[in-house]
Amino acid sequence: MDSENNFGNKIKKIYNELRKSEKKVADYILANRYEIEEMGLEEIAKNSNVSTPTVIRFTKAMGFEGFKEFKTELLKSGRDNTAELENINLLLDLHVNADDKLKDIPLKIIGLTIKALEETFKFINYETYAKAVKMITDANIIDIYGVGNSGSIGNDFMSKLLRIGLNCRAYSDNHLQQLCACHLRKNDLAIGISHSGETKDTVDAIRIAKESGAKTLVLTNFKASVITKYADIVMFTGDTESSFYSETMSSRMSQLAIVDMLYMGVVVSDYRKYTKRLDKINNMTIGKIY
Repeated sequence: MDSENNFGNKIKKIYNELRKSEKKVADYILANRYEIEEMGLEEIAKNSNVSTPTVIRFTKAMGFEGFKEFKTELLKSGRDNTAELENINLLLDLHVNADDKLKDIPLKIIGLTIKALEETFKFINYETYAKAVKMITDANIIDIYGVGNSGSIGNDFMSKLLRIGLNCRAYSDNHLQQLCACHLRKNDLAIGISHSGETKDTVDAIRIAKESGAKTLVLTNFKASVITKYADIVMFTGDTESSFYSETMSSRMSQLAIVDMLYMGVVVSDYRKYTKRLDKINNMTIGKIY
């Protein structure tokens, strides 16, 4: 773990998999990052209102051998963060610094993208993927919600689904999102795309869609994010280098990869039907090519 952000991100990524008592430990640690560096096992347990075995189980859920290794990495991340602050990097989220040469940027960006895609692949669960594809093919109406970078991903997804004849619409305007979400029913599907999972417009639209009875599918990066509470199915990207509240360039590539997985999954679910529809679209647009 290279920094405080990475340490916190790891907690957030496993948050929904924790037991209720273990979440108390996670909540306390996230809220008291610097104070716990001086605390022992018993004090953290007391302040979290749990037993010491619960704290140990939490540290193991994070992938540590036990509390001792957890504390060592916690202190190390604090030192690393202090060292970084001594040399402020204004472009931290872009993973470049003042010493980078222009000729180094292409390789760095490609490397970050490859890493993000590799991490995303690790999060792919076949059963979840198959259910998501079926949700799309079974839906009467498909709404896609996202803003900013995620909104552009949503438009790309809509374009793909329209090409194979699915009844799909995508809005980045929150008012239109909520209007549509209010009228969805049990045979409809709402898809929310949010890297942080905390974007209020997208979360609200997904919540309203779920309350209306629609099924919900979410693409996000963080398991502890608010939007996952309203999702029937969640597909996670693996952008481990981003901060919790910022979208990075590589996150877009991870989102696009999942969109393409879902799109191609729909096509192969009934190859003859969907390729026939694609042929019709291709024949219609062939005159537009020089």
